[in-house]
Amino acid sequence: MIKDKNFEFYTELKQKLHFLIEGVEYNKIISHDIGRISFKQDYPKFTRDTINDFIYTIDINSLYNLMKNNSNAIVYSVDRKDYEFQILQTIENVKSADYLLLSNLPRKKSFNPLLILKTFFQVIIKLNFFKYDLNSIVFLTSRIVYYRSIHLQLNKYFDNFDFSKKRYISFNSAYTVENLITQFFNLKGCETMSLSHSFFVNYKKFIPLDIINGENIVSKKILVWGESSKSDLNQNFGIHQERILISGNPKYKQKLLNVKQTFNNCIVLLGRVIYHETNIEIINILKKFTVNHPNIQFHLKLHLSLNYDLYKKLCEGTKIKIISSDESLTDLFKTDNYDFAIVNNSTTYYEAMYYDLVCFRYEISENEDFKGLDDKFVDEYSLSEKIERFKSISNVLLNNNINKLLAEVLGMGINRYKELFSNE
Repeated sequence: MIKDKNFEFYTELKQKLHFLIEGVEYNKIISHDIGRISFKQDYPKFTRDTINDFIYTIDINSLYNLMKNNSNAIVYSVDRKDYEFQILQTIENVKSADYLLLSNLPRKKSFNPLLILKTFFQVIIKLNFFKYDLNSIVFLTSRIVYYRSIHLQLNKYFDNFDFSKKRYISFNSAYTVENLITQFFNLKGCETMSLSHSFFVNYKKFIPLDIINGENIVSKKILVWGESSKSDLNQNFGIHQERILISGNPKYKQKLLNVKQTFNNCIVLLGRVIYHETNIEIINILKKFTVNHPNIQFHLKLHLSLNYDLYKKLCEGTKIKIISSDESLTDLFKTDNYDFAIVNNSTTYYEAMYYDLVCFRYEISENEDFKGLDDKFVDEYSLSEKIERFKSISNVLLNNNINKLLAEVLGMGINRYKELFSNE
């Protein structure tokens, strides 16, 4: 792992905030909250949300009913259509399975002044009041109080619950409330699993907040898409291979690849906001490239975290177009309007290849160490050279190489969820 000041600060905070309450490690539950401070991402302020965490909690009665009425209960936290779609595909042929979105649960009052004061002084003692700002201390206190109120409900609802034929599946057991529930159910002897929604790569330049998704997994078993993720979790995060099960990604069914080699219309998959500067570098390279290659069209697909108006302004007066934010990436691939792609630090690199597109990577910006082909460029000249090289490669060889890559990384054609979620 590379050295990174933000990650070192994160690690220091996490070590200091090691609360063990009824066997549950709270520093793992609050790892994302610690990360928001350490990585200065969505940096918390003393806002209405902080106050609400002191006063309200979520009502977990729906979680109890989910566990009671199903053999397989899936829980996820972030309200995204692609996450729900992945869950629906995962349980498509599974008996007695249902899912729950935590953010949809109703709130109820849980104001407990004694708990707030006790937690506040515990945090001060753990962190040393004079070293950390009051805003961070109050924020972390509010989050611990919030999780503690949910923990108390878990005790109430599941004290005498029969977990013998139950399986709890967390969409991301490294994340906040899902982490708490997973740890709690582990202690109760419940079978727990965690799905994957991305990869567990090494980082080359800096470590982003995403690191928590690998280093805080608490489920007994971890379901990954392909062989490469199993290897990465073991090598990058020290997770024993016995915990990791290759399960496939049901989104990527086995298919006969026919990779295009015409290179006339390119979809450019820009990285999220932490890669804003290198997104601009790519746009500047494309501006130079189009001078000598005016017949090649470029369309930018922005990550949801990017400012549409800003990028539209950057491309004014050029042949580079921006795709409407309303259009999903999968739908765009299925239109068959594009015959190659460019990516900046994104797993969409593999999705582009799944839809028969050669995908070039901007090497200078590469932070996330994805396995791939010899497809990296550094400027307009090397991009042109790569295009010419891939035009001349045998189509059979290209299809075979990409097929092997997608099987190893995406688990293309693998779907073991019916088998893994069976109670027979």
